[in-house]
Amino acid sequence: MVGVTPGATTPDLELLLGDPHVPGPFDYASILEDDDARRLNAFAETVLTDWGAGAEFTPARWGGRWIATDDLVTRLRPVFRRDPSVGLGYGLTTLMAAVTVWVAGSDDQKAATAARLLRGERIAVGFHEISHGNDLLHNECRAIPAPGGWTVSGTKSVINNVDRAQSVVIMARTRIDGPAARQFSLLMWNKTPASLPHADTAARVRTAGMRGCMIGAAQFDALPIPSTHVIGAEGTALETTLKAFQVTRAVIPALAVGSVEAALDESIRYARERTLYGGRVLDIPHARSLFADALADTLAADALSRAVVRGLHLTPRESFFLTAASKYLTPQLLNDAMQNLSVLAGSTFYARVDPFGIVEKILRDIAVVPIGHAGSMACLSTMVSHLAAWSRRSSSTAQTRRDLFDTEALGPLDFAALGLGAGSSDPLGAALTDPDILALLSIEAPALVPLVEAAARHLDAQRALTSVLPPDAFTVDAAPEVFDIAVAITQCLAAGAVVGTWAACRSTGGPLADPVIVEGCLRRLLSRRENAPDPLPDAIIDRLVAHGERCVAASSSMGVDPVRLAQDAAAPSPRPHTDRTETQEDPK
Repeated sequence: MVGVTPGATTPDLELLLGDPHVPGPFDYASILEDDDARRLNAFAETVLTDWGAGAEFTPARWGGRWIATDDLVTRLRPVFRRDPSVGLGYGLTTLMAAVTVWVAGSDDQKAATAARLLRGERIAVGFHEISHGNDLLHNECRAIPAPGGWTVSGTKSVINNVDRAQSVVIMARTRIDGPAARQFSLLMWNKTPASLPHADTAARVRTAGMRGCMIGAAQFDALPIPSTHVIGAEGTALETTLKAFQVTRAVIPALAVGSVEAALDESIRYARERTLYGGRVLDIPHARSLFADALADTLAADALSRAVVRGLHLTPRESFFLTAASKYLTPQLLNDAMQNLSVLAGSTFYARVDPFGIVEKILRDIAVVPIGHAGSMACLSTMVSHLAAWSRRSSSTAQTRRDLFDTEALGPLDFAALGLGAGSSDPLGAALTDPDILALLSIEAPALVPLVEAAARHLDAQRALTSVLPPDAFTVDAAPEVFDIAVAITQCLAAGAVVGTWAACRSTGGPLADPVIVEGCLRRLLSRRENAPDPLPDAIIDRLVAHGERCVAASSSMGVDPVRLAQDAAAPSPRPHTDRTETQEDPK
């Protein structure tokens, strides 16, 4: 890969990767073939290398393209619209590893890491051990002092790209006494011929989703690491990791939205083209309802994850709490959307009848997102441990940050500004009570006012519940009721993100400029606290379905910020599905 030319225009991956509906090296048929073979698409990886994907993970100060993190998400979403496993397998692990250097590395380490990324190298993350899951403080992999540095012995499991990455960031225990949080350090292993005999990275871990990712395990036997390769001070691995996780907890769910956008697109195509009982599937009321619910959940997920990504720049002290909320709820919303789309397809989904092979793959891949590097329960635990302080400090937030929801350009991300606490405000929940937004709603969208007020009351109720609990209630082994409070708060924050996005884009366009679609998103979010939520009204379903049809007709994405999708004018017309066999089901 060549270096980044200052001021040069970055080619659009949407065009470089091509229309996945048209036969080619990265079409849906090829993606499914690669998935069955448990490999990543070679063409896509070559495109990403030539495009200079490593520059996306390198701050501009160090020669890369990373300035605004929301721009990074926009530029990488085309990969996730086609194959999430390529997105994770090619680059996101490298982002996770590199962020630890941008957070705590020395200038020499940052320069060296930037050079590696800009020449196309990968970096793997060796944090987890299968027997301890997300409980990093019980990891057993040891680093023992040795002349000139350390030797690492032990096992790390579920490491993406461990065998083909040129470097690995290893979290190892460097002390066995003192506070647990200070017993671990991060060490950068740059693979050299002399070090390779000390590490066995050949084992492959088979997964149900993200099948193409080269996930493996590493067995270290006195692996030598120079002292200059400790990232940050000795004993600061946990602090560095928690700061770095804020970036990846924000970015990964936001990118996953692109995958569900693709599934929504395929669902509309399928439901328009397939006929049952003399009419289109899309005309069946239950099918329309399933699609509308899925689209409403996806738009809410997009609004939440989008605001949280921008919050890394604009409200960094609040990001520790907000990124945990997004990493919990956004994947839940996306998985619910995918489940609805699988029901819409009936048995054609399970039979992998075209085009639902790719939707079935996306469902399996998206199911991995809540597990990932910071699992759903780990994120809720993060919230629970800070609930009391967050509820107390955030309740007085009078106004939101409107720039969380707009598209104004952001400056470089200040990694040093990221905090490790509850913050001092609630910029998302405040959108539900912001007097300026409420005034706009009363004039332009009065039907939304009761829903916004209900969400605000629900958020206040969660704060009130928190305030009466004793301090020892907010621990890792907290009662289920405490975790329920955290879950409810995530739903209220998402509602605030939806309302804030409406206020910001009501005059500029996009689906959340439409109060009817916003109502659908809010109804879905508020109904999550009910075991049997009410279906959306027909008028809202019709509006959501119409938005989906317009996007497909215009080759546009369905998210909060629609973008033009790649299309080939020579693409063959899809074959209509008019048959009905004994194995095909009606989604009514």
